[in-house]
Amino acid sequence: MCRMTRKHCVVSLLLLLALSACTQRPLTLDEVIERNTTAMGGRAVIEAVQSIEVSLHISDPGSEVDGIYYAARPGRMRIDIFVSGKHVFTEAFDGQHGWEWNGKESTTCSAKATAALQHGVDLPGKLFGLHELKQRGHRIELIGRDKIDGIDYYALRLTLRDGYETTVYVDPNSWLITRRRDFRPLHVDIDPTPTTIEQRSSDFRAVAGVRFAFAGAEIDLKTGKVLESSLIKEIKVNPRIDPTFFEKL
Repeated sequence: MCRMTRKHCVVSLLLLLALSACTQRPLTLDEVIERNTTAMGGRAVIEAVQSIEVSLHISDPGSEVDGIYYAARPGRMRIDIFVSGKHVFTEAFDGQHGWEWNGKESTTCSAKATAALQHGVDLPGKLFGLHELKQRGHRIELIGRDKIDGIDYYALRLTLRDGYETTVYVDPNSWLITRRRDFRPLHVDIDPTPTTIEQRSSDFRAVAGVRFAFAGAEIDLKTGKVLESSLIKEIKVNPRIDPTFFEKL
């Protein structure tokens, strides 16, 4: 029988709980990836996404356009841009090469622009899950915790096959990737000057069992300026897309 007073017993219990919390084992990289995968809908559901068609509205300083973004495994993409309903621009990556159409003629993208298009489709959040990156030849490292706006994120450094590096931030409350930071130009063929850009993702909704961000913004961390924002109107999962669609207009 405990000879301590009830008060002393309560204090001892609280101390034990505090000690337990302090000595709790930190999560490993694989555990963070698994929690993110579960939050996104699970491995089977994510890997069942073979293609997507995304209708969105894009806002740049001084301009408003609509776009339709297409992507398909194993890693092809295309985006068509419209102004007042008129098709005015296209960018695409056919799996090997990048190309664009400016409203009059098609040209080959620069090597840097091609790489940027490929990075966009390879990174998690569109076709592929975070858990698929290693098997696709990319590298992931858990570099620690990073507190941003009161949230103690898990920071993961991703190094893609071509050496491109970016850091994604997993929110421990939702286990979703809600931020990404890298040093790059926003549109390399328009202005090649790089800056540290933070991409913020929000308004996650389930489509075909997978959670997609329906709102995004890209912020210049040096100035705080919003470089670009987007709102998704609709996402179609596994639409039929002819492979040649990514190769020519």
